Amino acid sequence: MNGPPSEAAHVEPRRVCLAYSPGGHKAELDRALAGIRLLDACHVTFDDGRKPPPLEPGHRRHFVRHPRRSPGRTLVNAWQSLAILRRERPALVISTGADVAVPLLLLAKCTGARVIFIETAGSSEPTLAGRLIYPFADLFVVQWPDRLRRFPRAVLAEGLLL
Repeated sequence: MNGPPSEAAHVEPRRVCLAYSPGGHKAELDRALAGIRLLDACHVTFDDGRKPPPLEPGHRRHFVRHPRRSPGRTLVNAWQSLAILRRERPALVISTGADVAVPLLLLAKCTGARVIFIETAGSSEPTLAGRLIYPFADLFVVQWPDRLRRFPRAVLAEGLLL
């Protein structure tokens, strides 16, 4: 994702929080951030039982409860997300979803962080996470032109991140 400084087209000095589900959502986020070196970043995801990949220097990882569309689990996730936001104080939060990121994104917006959401290209319909976050996102990115009908303020990515 973030190569050596000489390879980076942009170096982001602000504290950034990356929120994602492991697997495809993480892979899309890595592609979206290719060419950007994050100096200070925290990763927020859930533990899927696999060994997570190593992080770059200056990066930290936090695990939160996977909501699985359960109100109780979502409340636990929100409480954990709030604690992470209070500790990390990111200026910018970037996410590709899915539901694990929704409480964090909404709370981040309430704390004054800028929110960027990248709607996954892996779904044939707009995602629930995207529909929930769209009204609050400072920048909303879609990867399919037809999604602009559902999300008119969105920006169309130049290519797929899959």
